[in-house]
Amino acid sequence: MSENKTRTIQGVITMKKARAKIVMSALLASVLLVQGCGTGYKGRMVGKDAEKKAATLDDNAPVITEENNPLALGKKLVDINFDDGGIGGFGKFLYDGMFEYANKDGWLDCKITNVGYVDYANQAFFEGFSLVEGCEYTYSFDIKCDIERLVEYRLQINSGDYHAYQGEYIKVGPEVTNFSVDFVMKDPSDPAPRLVFNMGLQKDMDRKNKPDEHHVYIDNICLKVKDPSNAKAPAIEALPSYLNVAINQAGYRLGDEKTVFVKTEKGKEDFFVVNAETGKIAWQGKLSETADDPASKSKVARGDFSGVNQPGTYYIYTEAGASYTFRIGDDVYADLYKDVVLMLYRQRCGVATTKEIAGEDFAHEACHTGEAKIFGTDRKKDVSGGWHDAGDYGRYVVSGAKTVADLFAAYEDYSVKADNYGLPESGNGTPDLLDEARFELEWMLKMQDEESGGVYHKVTGMKFPEMNIGPEKETEQMVIAPISTAATGDFAAVMARASIIYKDIDAAFASKAYEAAVKAWKYIADNNDTEGFKNPDGMVTGEYPDTNTLDERFWAAAELLLASDGGNADTYKAFIKKTISDTNLKLGLGWTDMAMYAVYDLAKSSSEFAADAKKLLLAEADKLIAAAASDRYYQSLGNNYYWGSNMGIASNGELLYMAAKVADEKAAPNYKKAASKNLDYLLGANAMGYSFVTGYGIFSPKNVHHRPSIATGKAMPGMLVGGADNALEDDYAKKMCKNEAPSMCYVDSDASYSTNEVTVYWNSPLIYILAAEGS
Repeated sequence: MSENKTRTIQGVITMKKARAKIVMSALLASVLLVQGCGTGYKGRMVGKDAEKKAATLDDNAPVITEENNPLALGKKLVDINFDDGGIGGFGKFLYDGMFEYANKDGWLDCKITNVGYVDYANQAFFEGFSLVEGCEYTYSFDIKCDIERLVEYRLQINSGDYHAYQGEYIKVGPEVTNFSVDFVMKDPSDPAPRLVFNMGLQKDMDRKNKPDEHHVYIDNICLKVKDPSNAKAPAIEALPSYLNVAINQAGYRLGDEKTVFVKTEKGKEDFFVVNAETGKIAWQGKLSETADDPASKSKVARGDFSGVNQPGTYYIYTEAGASYTFRIGDDVYADLYKDVVLMLYRQRCGVATTKEIAGEDFAHEACHTGEAKIFGTDRKKDVSGGWHDAGDYGRYVVSGAKTVADLFAAYEDYSVKADNYGLPESGNGTPDLLDEARFELEWMLKMQDEESGGVYHKVTGMKFPEMNIGPEKETEQMVIAPISTAATGDFAAVMARASIIYKDIDAAFASKAYEAAVKAWKYIADNNDTEGFKNPDGMVTGEYPDTNTLDERFWAAAELLLASDGGNADTYKAFIKKTISDTNLKLGLGWTDMAMYAVYDLAKSSSEFAADAKKLLLAEADKLIAAAASDRYYQSLGNNYYWGSNMGIASNGELLYMAAKVADEKAAPNYKKAASKNLDYLLGANAMGYSFVTGYGIFSPKNVHHRPSIATGKAMPGMLVGGADNALEDDYAKKMCKNEAPSMCYVDSDASYSTNEVTVYWNSPLIYILAAEGS
């Protein structure tokens, strides 16, 4: 055998060994995947009749117990004394008065030093109970005061006009008054009313000769059910029962990776995918091992059924339970995507929306068309237009800017050029996403101060309107809040980007946007605002405070650099260079941390900052993937489910898709795969099994904190609700979720604004990830 031939044979052997190693590596990766997600195969049960039916909403019915039934005869809904030395969970509201709490000899001692000028100037309040329409109650308490005076007690609505369900003024003095009254709740049921004692300036007092310091003492407060026989539903104050088997309720496309999540102590048991139309088992799989999911405080196994790729309607069952039905087909997101976009149209302000587009229930007349007053002045300004931000009718620049940025990114990244969503502008040759974005941009241009270039933070009433009115019914004077650095920076960034995007669509508008952006930059370039916007005196609408505006200015500089033809380029470059590595730069896609929009656009550019920006983006994406690896539902929030957590999850999905756009061919699929799991979560593959988008899925929010929905009695379709918030930041959430795990702190009630409100800027990252999914 020749030496050359020997070398050839050895080379073949070496190549075979190398190939074997590659095959073994692939097999190992496959095994690891199987261990994480379970396996799918055509097992012995395929073709046989299913042994369980699909889940329905009946399976979500709360379990009735004595504790959660507010209509149990004689039940004490409020039962407070102060024998423990505390203040019994009472809160304090001050308008223009002053008082302090103490506990004195087992009484709640309200030390009043100023009665103010209105009867509710000093208000002691308690929350955390419910009142049911038609039910008769007995309300009682003991009260005394070291002077003779009137005190008003009330059981009242805790929003809107704050009217009393029951209340009256009573005379109190040094002798104890044992007060008791029976009353019937005549208003619609209220899951979160407020019990109050108003101790401000009453009608028996002289405004010019107000009483000196005095004390009101309260004890033995009791509200109990006297006669529930005429009460109307709801009769149960409890969270729903949640399924053990969670899937994406909107469905899956044929080629999608498909994962079922099962709460189970066992794991490794069989799961079955059933054709809902025939009742036959179409697929049999094996779940993974079960593992702890700290965020939901449960054990969760996973099952992979990606092999089910025939169009149809299905459900899944295991020993632990069954899922809702879902569809498999390449069009599963088509209607969803359209409604999520049309939510923005339905939120339009200043114009009438039509029944043909908005739907019979959500069309409205032109609203908020009058000139708004600039706070602290007699000047008025036309700022009509834009989107109603959320569940209220305010319009806010910072949230609008994020929304527009997401629409721009979807348009640019996925060539979303559809011009047939049914908007008034549809068919004009401009993509509907850009028509909708421009509606907001035209309003934002009105929010810029012509002289300084600064941008006013928001336009709202001085207080929120009542909860059950449509937008045209809010007729209070609109007030323009002061200029803020955050609003001006966001404005400069989106206007600069608009000048690029609309350049070949409407050159005149693009030029106008660019000039406005430059003017705004001059206002903020050297303004390092560390205090953030604060509501001016008397204004109690949404604040959107932000004490770190470095990210807004960085975003503005980046977009202006990319939009400029050399003008001021050195200024923008210098700002970017000194900021891009600043540890105080907040890298996110939320209204308080806008820098990632700048990073992404720089990473896609040919600028000198592209490489550094790409590294920053991929590093953030890798952090998300690493964090998601320890969560059984593939999420990266850990145990920190905050106000608007669903926006965070949608924006994380957006960031992962952005990473896929700039990553190499090998890494990009991993980012896309991780991003898809975020969409699955939002549509039902989560610990509660909720599809968090109204109108989509069997188990989705019905009672959102959204005035048009409350006014019509129906949830506007296509809205992403806020989701779990384990900080429990409203009274109803505190009452209902006090014992829930972090990812389970959500309640479908219009009383829970911290978990069940909606906003345009929560919908916009969902628009982006649906566009990325090819909707």
